[in-house]
Amino acid sequence: MKKRFSFLSVINILIYLFIVAPLVVVVITSFSESSYLVFPPKGFTFHWYNDVLTGGRYAEPFWNSIWIAVTTTAIALPLGTLIALAFKKYQFRSKEFMRSLFLSPLIVPTLLFGIGLLIFYSNLGISAYFVRLVLAHIILTVPYVVRTMSAGFARLDRSVEEASLILGATPWETFRLVTIPLVRPALMASAFFAFIMSFDELVMALFLTGPGMVTLPMLIYSDIQFNMTPAIAAVSSIIILGTLLIGLLGMGMLKRNKIL
Repeated sequence: MKKRFSFLSVINILIYLFIVAPLVVVVITSFSESSYLVFPPKGFTFHWYNDVLTGGRYAEPFWNSIWIAVTTTAIALPLGTLIALAFKKYQFRSKEFMRSLFLSPLIVPTLLFGIGLLIFYSNLGISAYFVRLVLAHIILTVPYVVRTMSAGFARLDRSVEEASLILGATPWETFRLVTIPLVRPALMASAFFAFIMSFDELVMALFLTGPGMVTLPMLIYSDIQFNMTPAIAAVSSIIILGTLLIGLLGMGMLKRNKIL
């Protein structure tokens, strides 16, 4: 039994290394002194981080992606939560159809959504690129929120909510003071997924943006084709670090509140 456990541990370690190794290579490459991407790096410098963080051509696309992701999360999180709650509490004839409808973006290729939304927005005359992207990202992120929150509501003890109602709390007070705190881990996970999915989305941006509106994934994609400098690795390393810090911060908050 011990040999089997050791063998599985080795396999797991190899899988983790296979996943993490490319990220480590990106981080190491970002410190290269050469003007093009190369591994192992030549020399050591913070020049590329200074170029990225002090403005340059990455600042505006970075903040465009941030604002789009924040707006998307602020809308998709409550919307997906209410949809998941409706699926949990109510029984209606078209429930399975509606569940499939809200989860369809998970299985339909993003490319098809991009083409379809481009035609749809053109027919409606929606030309604001920020609005286009936010609406598209909401469509893509709501299914992740619905799936995550459905799992959270499935683990919720219904008797706790009933006790709150019996003791005189209104349905809104019960939802705000009882239900939401109990599903906080799922809520935080949903917000994390929605933000990361929106921030990292490339295909929609390629179809739905235009002059004056460039997101960070678009600029990175363009630089990979025409401007392969370590600045790409530097901005990617900053994204990796930011994602890691957000995850650790969320875990720390959950542990502090004795949820994990």
